[in-house]
Amino acid sequence: MIRVRPGIIMTHICGRCILVAAYEERSHCPYTTILNDTGEIIWRCLSEGKEKNEIVMKLKEEFDIPSDTDVDALVREYIKQLRDKGYLLNEEDETL
Repeated sequence: MIRVRPGIIMTHICGRCILVAAYEERSHCPYTTILNDTGEIIWRCLSEGKEKNEIVMKLKEEFDIPSDTDVDALVREYIKQLRDKGYLLNEEDETL
């Protein structure tokens, strides 16, 4: 299961979707990051505890994605970027 780091808040400011690291979470990841429409959907799904295959299906429902696009690989890469930035818990963080 992919887990969102506690203390990360998604908000909208001036029409932009922004992740904000609150409190001590700022030591684990950038204080803020801006999400595009796709990133917002992925983050919402992750926050709801959805698995990668569910996220892929949601993106296919929301967007007109060409059939030759490897959405699974794109979602995997986006999740990796969020994890590398510290917004998602790593397996060793699971004890938090």
